[in-house]
Formats: sequence, structure tokens, C-alpha cells
Amino acid sequence: MKIKIIKNEGIYNDQNVVSFSSAFGCGKASWNRETPIEGREYYVELEIRDTVAWRKDVNKSDKKQYCIKKNRNSTIIVCEVETFFEHGCCNFKIGRSIFTLDIEGVPYPKGTFVEISSQNLILYDINL
Repeated sequence: MKIKIIKNEGIYNDQNVVSFSSAFGCGKASWNRETPIEGREYYVELEIRDTVAWRKDVNKSDKKQYCIKKNRNSTIIVCEVETFFEHGCCNFKIGRSIFTLDIEGVPYPKGTFVEISSQNLILYDINL
């Protein structure tokens, strides 16, 4: 996914924290490399290191449109359930990007739009 760094927020818990914008909205996340350049665009992968749970961290969305937004200390991602794997992983789609999360509980069906809320979103620069 393509993002633009709005601001380097500082270092918290030994992680660079950034505010970013994308075609889907704005959020805040940890940056998994050296401090990025403000105003520069990067192609990134999304990750949430914690195992999330259906109907707790991942809930059905009333909206049927991809979105990223900030809510207090969390970033909320509205995305689509793509593929669920029996061993507790699920692929989610936001635009043309796919990301995988470790997840517990009973999944929503493929194609369901969900809201994922996390304080532990991490961005990885994929150097494109």
C-alpha cells in the first residue's frame, strides 16, 4: 500500500511512531526501520503483531468502503475479509493490498467488510 509520512511523532517503547496518509485516510503506526522522511511516499506492508479476535478487535462494519482513520490511541482499518485459513490466520483486503493477521474466534464470511482496531499497527517499508 502506498502511504505518505505526515509526521514523525517520536519514539515510544523503542519504536518510531509516525502519522501517515493514504488513499483510504490517515492513521498512526510504528515504523519498522530508520526514521522515515516527512512528506515522502513509501510502499508499505501492514502488520499487527498481536493476535486479534473476531468480534472484539475485528467487527462487522456498517460501511462497505475501504477506510483508515485514527480514533484516540488506535488506528481503525475498514477492509474486507479475503481468505480464512484453518490454522488461525486471515487475509484482509484494502484496495489492491492484502495483509495477514493471526486471529482467534469464529470468522465472518469472505467478502464481509470489517473494522480492525489496533494500537499496535506496524508499517514495513518494502522499498518499491
